[in-house]
Amino acid sequence: MVKLLVKKEMKNLFRTYFINQKSGKGYSKGKTISFILLFVFLIFIMMGMFAGMGFGLSPLISSGLGWFYFAIMGMLALALGVFGDVFNTYSMLYKAKDNEMLLSLPIPPSRILISRMVVVFLLGLLYEGMVFIPAVAVFWISGGSSVVPVFPALLYQILVFLFLGIFITTLTCILGWLVALLSTKLKHKNIAVIVLSVVFFGAYYFFCMKLSDFITSLIMNAEAFSRNIRSGFYPAYAFGMAGVGDTLDTIVFAAFSIVTFAICVYVLSISFKKITTSSDRSEKKKYTGLKGKRVSQYWALWKLEGKRFISIPTYALNAGLGIIIMPVLAVVLIFKAKDVMPLLEMIKTTEYAPLIPMVASAMMASIISVDCGAAPSMSLEGKNIWILRSSPLDGKLLMRSKIDFHFSVNAIPALILAVVGTIMLKMAALDMVLVIIYTLGFSYLISSFGMMMGTIRANIDWTNPVVPIKQSMAVMIVLFSGWVLAIAYPGLWYLMRSFMPPVIWKIAMTALLLVLDALTYLWCINEGVKKFKEL
Repeated sequence: MVKLLVKKEMKNLFRTYFINQKSGKGYSKGKTISFILLFVFLIFIMMGMFAGMGFGLSPLISSGLGWFYFAIMGMLALALGVFGDVFNTYSMLYKAKDNEMLLSLPIPPSRILISRMVVVFLLGLLYEGMVFIPAVAVFWISGGSSVVPVFPALLYQILVFLFLGIFITTLTCILGWLVALLSTKLKHKNIAVIVLSVVFFGAYYFFCMKLSDFITSLIMNAEAFSRNIRSGFYPAYAFGMAGVGDTLDTIVFAAFSIVTFAICVYVLSISFKKITTSSDRSEKKKYTGLKGKRVSQYWALWKLEGKRFISIPTYALNAGLGIIIMPVLAVVLIFKAKDVMPLLEMIKTTEYAPLIPMVASAMMASIISVDCGAAPSMSLEGKNIWILRSSPLDGKLLMRSKIDFHFSVNAIPALILAVVGTIMLKMAALDMVLVIIYTLGFSYLISSFGMMMGTIRANIDWTNPVVPIKQSMAVMIVLFSGWVLAIAYPGLWYLMRSFMPPVIWKIAMTALLLVLDALTYLWCINEGVKKFKEL
């Protein structure tokens, strides 16, 4: 039974790579292979980044601190595994749409829980492998064979890879369980989840910003750090020692992972059924008569889109991360712009001076591309889409309300950053105007193009909102198209700089962006409405 449930979960998780969600028919082998190759390509990019980090720590290997090297890379693998998996675990374990249906069948709740935990384990291995596999490769490339015997060390590295995956599963399931438990008690649970997640994101990115300084300090004070880890966090020390082939510490780390996992399964199995079948708390309130306020269809649909955006934490976090990043960058620019001004003044005296506003616009566009919330918007209507189709509303208003909501929440912080950036970097008046127009135009394009692709590739047959939000082909197309368009702005001019006047190029690219805005909007209110009625 567990095997069948795991197979079902894996099919639901990766069905967008194999099945056209609109027609229900399978993709051709060529298209499926292309999707898989793109997915693998992205994984290899991440692995390359962590391989570079491993080479930065490689002096530890030659200095006889190979265990410390594996302890550090193991903690990074743990952080990425938890960071990448924790946002899926809550939805997958407790908020899947088929929970009640499965619990109504003669299937023990423990089997359902274990099958979902197996999927969480496999996803955790995927994230962990992006760090640990390059770490192992760097270890052997950097002379690991001269420090430890190859066979036992390689065998133990494979074992601790699996046992670390078990520990990642334990942590993510505990975090998901805590969120689910709190969600049955809190009144504004989605806001709480979003706030906690933002704090976690902030801590993670702060760590990434300080990583190079940390690695330098680590190499310089390796002995002191290693003593602290050995005495203060023994599981990390045991993991590191297992990485260099120590049998006893491999057994210790394996026992630690298995025992914590067993405790986790026991605790979750007690409350799994209760949490998954609990309804939201309702408070008794004294009735007070209120006079209803009539609003337009457009405004009602706009507010409905906003409520959905904040009601699904995964949605708000994945499609709203840039909304948080942009004001933070604006504040950083106010206080740190003076540090980069000498470099900019030097660039302004060279032939690359016109690249400054172009690169600034491209950086803005790259951040905005992350906030492609309109792409999964139509899919998130799910099985309730018939309510919209059967309602006496204008399809054009529906399209406009979705586009305008995601444009407005993105455009306001983007405009703040664009204005602050152009002022603090002392751009010319024309460049300031073009950067601001380009920023607003790109914000609208991500919303209208996202709505276009989200309608074309709508998937309303999901059991977990993570599928249309994080695994949708529409989201991937919009995200990478935005990045390509952003890079093309300064990149193409650089290639044509010998004959292309920069002012003409900047005006032409801004005008092209506005044309794309108009074309994608017109498609949405015409062809998009027709496709919506066919869903």
